[in-house]
Amino acid sequence: MEIWRNMGRRIKYHTEEERQAARRIQSLERRSEPGAKEGRRQENRKAYAKRKVVIVPEPPEVVRALSSMEIGEHSLFEHLFLHHSIIPDPLELPAITLTDADFKIMMGHPPYPSHIIGLPSFEKDWPVISAVFHGYANRRFVSEQEKWIAGAVLRDRAALSSELTKSYRILMREWEQYRVDVRDHGHPDHLATEFIAFQNRLWTSRRLMWLAEDLKQLAEGEQTEALFVALRARLKHFR
Repeated sequence: MEIWRNMGRRIKYHTEEERQAARRIQSLERRSEPGAKEGRRQENRKAYAKRKVVIVPEPPEVVRALSSMEIGEHSLFEHLFLHHSIIPDPLELPAITLTDADFKIMMGHPPYPSHIIGLPSFEKDWPVISAVFHGYANRRFVSEQEKWIAGAVLRDRAALSSELTKSYRILMREWEQYRVDVRDHGHPDHLATEFIAFQNRLWTSRRLMWLAEDLKQLAEGEQTEALFVALRARLKHFR
């Protein structure tokens, strides 16, 4: 007869098979305890999050080039860009008043409303419209980022990687569509549409570069806190 020690007590098993059977029973009992299943799931999620490899996308060269082009923040109307980056005031032009509702539509894809693209003075007024449009996009981005950060701080590395990667792919499809929009409206009769679509392409290029930077930050650090420090630091430049 062999004697085996377990948890500091002397327990007698006649054979090795009996000892292994007893261990299986103990394991099953532990698994059936209240909360044990959810506890194991949580441990598995944590282990997966640590092992998950974060794939950092490589934005195309044209995206990199477009992302560095000026939009409205360094123009003669920089003051309008800064103002509308913070305050949702309407843009009052001699022939038209544009509100956030108009700029929201302009951030989409053609066709754009006739009261905007049909404006006789559109080409002359575009530098002003562009600066305010960029300010609106800036303000909207900050708002969306703040909401995302508030909801994402408790997510693990794997969840953050999946979400950021999905956002990058969706935005890349948007960028491709803006490219088509610019190409299809590169005609003097469609000048207003081309201007709007091209500015959207510039702005989307910047956002793609930021997402690539976010994924790189996540890939290089074992802790997710470094990502949120970088995100908050970026937002400070928008205020």
